[in-house]
Amino acid sequence: MNTNNNPSAIVGIWESVNLNPTVIITHNCNGKYWIIILHMNEHSKQASPAIFEVEQDEIGIFISSTKKRIEIKYDSLSDTLSLSNFGDYMRN
Repeated sequence: MNTNNNPSAIVGIWESVNLNPTVIITHNCNGKYWIIILHMNEHSKQASPAIFEVEQDEIGIFISSTKKRIEIKYDSLSDTLSLSNFGDYMRN
């Protein structure tokens, strides 16, 4: 696996290979990166976004969700994203 810890490489829309929520990664003019996790209500068909700032340290890139660290790994060779609690994603 050729992992890349550069947040700019993961900007885009990602769809889960395991039917987990869709993920959108974006950045703003201040250079901060954000991850939006879209939870879809199957009954009402309404999307509920959860927005987190992407953080980076010596270990890698991650988000903090309810006191839990969710690791973000990106494989540039296969263009796949992996979130430790949600599984693998393919770029849309």
